[in-house]
Amino acid sequence: MMMTSAQFDRLRNLLIDTAVTASLIELEALADKNDQLAERAEHVRVNCAALMGLSSDLPEATDGE
Repeated sequence: MMMTSAQFDRLRNLLIDTAVTASLIELEALADKNDQLAERAEHVRVNCAALMGLSSDLPEATDGE
């Protein structure tokens, strides 16, 4: 089953929003010297970037299919 363009756009937007949120959490954790939380937030951000790369390689259906 292929995803529509709208579904791909939604997926990308969710990944971007999650990565941005993780970056903000990471910055706040670093400011508070909470290294454990900063490391976890960094992993979330890195995983989002990896998923965005993988999703760009998936076949995309045209709208309406």
